[in-house]
Amino acid sequence: MSVLTTKPQFLYPYSRQFPFDEVAEKIVRAIEKRNWEVPGITIEFDTYGSGEAKYQMVRSIIGDNFKLYFCRVQGRINDRWNDTAALCSVCIPKQILQVYEDESGPTYYLYVGENWEDDKWWFMNSIKALSKLYKEPRRYLKYKGNTYKRRAKELVADNDLDREYSPRCNEPVCINLEQKFNEFTAWLEEFVLGYILSFQEKDIIQPPTLMEELIPYKGPWSTIYSICNSRAAERITQGKEDASKLPPEERHAYIGSGHRLVPLNVQCKDMFPKIAYEGFIWCDVNQKQNVTHNSKFVYEVMSAMGSVFSENHTVVINLKYANQVYVVDNSKYEETRQQLFEEIAPRDRLTDEELGEAFASRGATIIPITEYEGNYKEPIVLINRELEFEEIEQIIFNEE
Repeated sequence: MSVLTTKPQFLYPYSRQFPFDEVAEKIVRAIEKRNWEVPGITIEFDTYGSGEAKYQMVRSIIGDNFKLYFCRVQGRINDRWNDTAALCSVCIPKQILQVYEDESGPTYYLYVGENWEDDKWWFMNSIKALSKLYKEPRRYLKYKGNTYKRRAKELVADNDLDREYSPRCNEPVCINLEQKFNEFTAWLEEFVLGYILSFQEKDIIQPPTLMEELIPYKGPWSTIYSICNSRAAERITQGKEDASKLPPEERHAYIGSGHRLVPLNVQCKDMFPKIAYEGFIWCDVNQKQNVTHNSKFVYEVMSAMGSVFSENHTVVINLKYANQVYVVDNSKYEETRQQLFEEIAPRDRLTDEELGEAFASRGATIIPITEYEGNYKEPIVLINRELEFEEIEQIIFNEE
């Protein structure tokens, strides 16, 4: 079985840990009966897992004035993966309630800004942290439970050592959690579930997403090179010999843990596509000797895939499929850094923001390998998927 064509198992929110869990499952199943299409509502899916153990779930359900985010652990699937399909964050007009599987918190946010329509998107989607410290507008109050591993009865305003704003005048100092759960549950039942049920069910229900069509690889490099540790090398060696002897979740040839092209803290809007934030297998395109301390491997490939001084083995890759394979021009990173150093002289250290410019300049060059025209000075191949065992030509074990 190909890992690229493995059909994922769909996970439903079945937990009954919190009062709104039952209506959350009803919402997902009601949308499914309408073939995942309800006017005015956006459904986002997520697939995770590894090898032949893949799982799919609804990650978020978004309307004009609400957002449901599913990422709470509700059980174990196997030795490696949790079932994370339970509801963890609920945003309704001017309120957010976040819950956790270990019963810590919960965390509650109350909108106290002056223009809800202008702030609505921000409130529903932003990370809200230390707004007073960073002199941001006073748009929300934060409340938390003060118990550990048992549910609090009240959520208390938390100004986080005066780094968050505190309640004023008639704004609540504490929130009764049971009442708030009941309020959120009732709102979801009336305005989300009730709205969905007003539409007719479909006769034929399609899977949430279609399997990705395989794209034969016709790239400019017949062979590319990366590195892996001993554990990955042993798994791949066994998989190429007889994959059935591996657990389903290990029947893949992924190497490393995935290294981002652009760190999440680099925010340069419209400078690079969103895919640049993802984790990749980094690959050099040139023939190399074994990866040793003095290897000529591109340094960024070495540092991305593992420590230069750790035990690494050369992985020789012959891609069979072009799916989720990209190319970047690594030279842009170093060129931007050198330019910045010249601009800041005599200062000899870049700030995080300045270094982010270098990351962003390289991130701006990412393109699918199917679109690459051979014009990069220092191309690096980035793979955003699991490799098939057949795509690994050889592992060269280093002897040190």
